Amino acid sequence: MTTHISRRSFGGLLSSAAVVAATGVAAAQPKTMRAVVLEKFGGPEVLKVTRIPVPEPKAGQVQVRVAYAGLSPTDSLIRSGEFRFHPPLPFIMGNNFSGRITKVGEGVDKKRIGERVTMGGFGGYADYAVGAAEQARVIPEGFDWKLGTVSVSSAQTAWQLLNTVARARAGDVIVVHAAAGAVGLMLVQIGKEMGCKVVALVGSPEKIAWGKQQAQADLWLDYRADKEWPKKVKDFTGGRGANFIFDGNEGEDALKNLQALAPLGQVVFIGAMNGAAPPINIPTLIGGSLGVRGFVVQDGIALTKGAELAEIIPKLQSGAWKFPIAQPVPLEKVADLHRAHEARTLLGRGIIRVGGEI
Repeated sequence: MTTHISRRSFGGLLSSAAVVAATGVAAAQPKTMRAVVLEKFGGPEVLKVTRIPVPEPKAGQVQVRVAYAGLSPTDSLIRSGEFRFHPPLPFIMGNNFSGRITKVGEGVDKKRIGERVTMGGFGGYADYAVGAAEQARVIPEGFDWKLGTVSVSSAQTAWQLLNTVARARAGDVIVVHAAAGAVGLMLVQIGKEMGCKVVALVGSPEKIAWGKQQAQADLWLDYRADKEWPKKVKDFTGGRGANFIFDGNEGEDALKNLQALAPLGQVVFIGAMNGAAPPINIPTLIGGSLGVRGFVVQDGIALTKGAELAEIIPKLQSGAWKFPIAQPVPLEKVADLHRAHEARTLLGRGIIRVGGEI
């Protein structure tokens, strides 16, 4: 899900160089814009670019000229109608985007015009978007547009999973599903830095080769080619199993996770990209001293108040943590990007070039 971070939580991590002067930003604004309006649920073919009026900010809102929109892991589920958290039809797709503030509504400081910001909500698959001013977070200094669009929310999810949910310690064995994806690769990197032993699960030999170039897991496994991957995890741990498994896929094979857990280990589900999991047998959990839980990152942020950003932003700024971003596609090719995402051929976080380097 989209991470919502208040602008205030970035305090002290940004310099004045991150705020661009407003000179000329709002000049010659068009009356209409390109937008991908979801009028009905369905496959990628329902994503079509049309022209609609440019939205005006209401009280407490900002208008943003969109630079890039990230392909959220939930975008396909939203488009197909399988994800319940979305506005009523019709609505503009894109719940993670970046851009420059071009107008502000009543009650919003006009000095914010010109800021480079990243936002959550909906409306990012369009030339202009509006949203609550408090959700417009200034992009940290040293981040380009693409990194500023998608990196912090994914890194924050991974940090929360390891520190707030699992409370992982050096020596723990963690298994990361979709380890070639944005959150997955962040989990691999942060986990290794914490001293964990990391098993990375991906869906093809190509992803193993690519993943090894991005991060250093202790063991890479192709779960599609090797249906007995839980046994490989047990072998890797001397028969004991993993302390934590992070799974954003679910699907019909989700219960295989239980076969790879150590006693007192936990599976943490963060998504269902492969569909719903089968029912879980409670006596199985009791007999193995196993745990299963879910996680939504906003709940973790509510607990920490975003304090983890003091670590996350400098690590991303310095390149100590590498964030994978796929080759951007133009707005007109958004349906193709969805197809690639669903075929599991994307390497890194998908991203859509709307206004580009504005």
